[in-house]
Amino acid sequence: MTIPIDTPTVYTGALARGVLCRALKLGFDNPGEALLEAFFSADGRDAQRSAARHLESGPPQGLTDAVERACSSKTLGLEPLTRAYARLFGHTLRGQVCPYECEYGRQALLMRSNELADLGGFYAAFGLRSSETRHERHDHVACEFEFLEFLSRKECWAIEHDDIEMAEVTAKAVGTFLDRHLARFGRAFARSVQQADPQGFYGGLGGLCEAFLLAECARLGVSIGPAVLELRSSEADNMPMACGSSDASQDELVHIGGVENRSSR
Repeated sequence: MTIPIDTPTVYTGALARGVLCRALKLGFDNPGEALLEAFFSADGRDAQRSAARHLESGPPQGLTDAVERACSSKTLGLEPLTRAYARLFGHTLRGQVCPYECEYGRQALLMRSNELADLGGFYAAFGLRSSETRHERHDHVACEFEFLEFLSRKECWAIEHDDIEMAEVTAKAVGTFLDRHLARFGRAFARSVQQADPQGFYGGLGGLCEAFLLAECARLGVSIGPAVLELRSSEADNMPMACGSSDASQDELVHIGGVENRSSR
């Protein structure tokens, strides 16, 4: 079987989405050298601008403008970024801005467990497993963007290798994952980041997050969640409050910045 005639458009679209998902993953992870490269180097900025222009396929709109703002921040070093990250997201489950999907909404703890299990099922279905060296809960926004990056790159691999079935499976998974997870809370999370850091780097990153989700949901016909979404009650919550706590179950954690893949492709 052969990939349809519009392969160049499909391939470049998946590649562009992978570029922006990687930038968002790095942005919402603990700051490191890779984040500096993605947002404060000429190559990183050019890659994001090119990706946004391709995904909009027309006159500059919200996504292109959001990339320009995020990439036009004054060049920062790791120390100020780390301080800003700690101020916004803290070292606990509930910082000034909460990056965990399952903390949004008023669902019961059992429903939250189901959501975490569903996320784990998505990751496992594509051969991903928890890291033995670094842990994060499945529903951290950076983990979810990392998974979308992985799917986008896997779709590119499938197209390169003329594997139409894998290309279709991964493309469908992007829409399903957005619908069931990232689109549900991502817009509210992004708005919270923008409000908490209106003039800073993370405020621009929140704007990019919202613009990307709006563009992808429109492309796929997926309903995006509200701009404001309450956090669930934390009363009687015995879940460990620190990321990577020794009390947390390894089966409920996924590595940010290097999810391990058990599959060969």
